[in-house]
Amino acid sequence: MNSKLGFVSILVSTDFSPPSEAAFQQAVWLARKTGASITLAHTLQTRHSSSSEAGPKMDLLLDLLVNEGESLEDFQMEAKREADAKLRRLAEKIAGTIQVQTSVYVGEPYAEVTHAVQREGYDLVLAGTRGLAQWEQFLVGSTAKRLIRKCPASVWIVKSEHFGQPKVVLAATDFSEVSRKAVSQGLMIAQHANAEFHLLHVVDSKDVPKDAISKIPKGSSLQQEINQEASKRMDEFIASLAVDRASIQVHQSWGAPWQEIRRAAKLQAADLVVIGTVGRSGIQGLLLGNTAEKILDTCDCSILTVKPEGFVSPLKLDPGSITSRSFGA
Repeated sequence: MNSKLGFVSILVSTDFSPPSEAAFQQAVWLARKTGASITLAHTLQTRHSSSSEAGPKMDLLLDLLVNEGESLEDFQMEAKREADAKLRRLAEKIAGTIQVQTSVYVGEPYAEVTHAVQREGYDLVLAGTRGLAQWEQFLVGSTAKRLIRKCPASVWIVKSEHFGQPKVVLAATDFSEVSRKAVSQGLMIAQHANAEFHLLHVVDSKDVPKDAISKIPKGSSLQQEINQEASKRMDEFIASLAVDRASIQVHQSWGAPWQEIRRAAKLQAADLVVIGTVGRSGIQGLLLGNTAEKILDTCDCSILTVKPEGFVSPLKLDPGSITSRSFGA
């Protein structure tokens, strides 16, 4: 399978919560369709990995344990054994039908997942949007946002109501190369699911070609001319995908991209929104900051974010650090 479009190796980040179970089930569905392998991973947070809301509460718990005579090392080893056991029970559910392995990392979840992708070359990461830790409930929204900003792989953030075989997939394009890659991945998923596929382009001032205004005939409508230019570019874009146009439902709208994507996702009852992570500006993270994170926060559906070719994570891999240590199956 073409690794640029299909998925060969999938990493599922789990904290054993219901949303993480949804991400696991989503990965199982996709692996069975594509033949990809799955790695189930859990991250044990240290007392220093406190960027999440769980951090300060975890520090307090560890202090209490140490005061009662249990060392930090003992606590981590026991937590590792428990996590190993839970991961293996999950793996046993699919063993024999899907190639599966398990890993336990130590550190900050988003950093450990990113480092795992850097080390092992996973091409897709799946995670839930909200989790329940062993000691306290915490939001994984910040973890999800950090993953879609910094993880080199495509990142599928699964919302519990929309896991499994999607019925409707919505992909957004700004005609950039990364959006072409995102649309291709969305098409692949829709084909595996026999799902409706909707393609949306949102027109705003930044989409207007530099010479478009000078070419507008006297007396014509500016919006009409821009719409015609955008429609032409959409036709060329779809033709370059080498797919049956009849399999694509095309939409075009005006406005803020994240608002229009959200509106279209609701109108079409999308289960999955697919977008590229770098937009027309080419500045890493800009489209994410303006679009993907707002979609993640405001849309009910799951979201798949796709990185451009050659994306380099700002997180540097330090093989000798504790945050890069893993415990394999």
